[in-house]
Amino acid sequence: MAEQAERVQAIANEVERYLTDHPQAADSVEGIASWWLARQRIHYELEMVRSALEHLRHKGVVLKTGERGKDGVVYRLNKRQ
Repeated sequence: MAEQAERVQAIANEVERYLTDHPQAADSVEGIASWWLARQRIHYELEMVRSALEHLRHKGVVLKTGERGKDGVVYRLNKRQ
């Protein structure tokens, strides 16, 4: 039961963060789960992936280039490593 309570609290925190960022938001349970929480998690995961790629870049595993991508940056394997 403690795990369920922790999960409920984590979701409540995500919903609260979303509402803080989007104070005019309103939706159904399905909409909140499908859109709000998914959006929050994608944003968090993007930050984690960005950090992981920078870590790999500093280790010399990947190279950061400006070939394409939404922000003009892509990562690829450093074949010289």
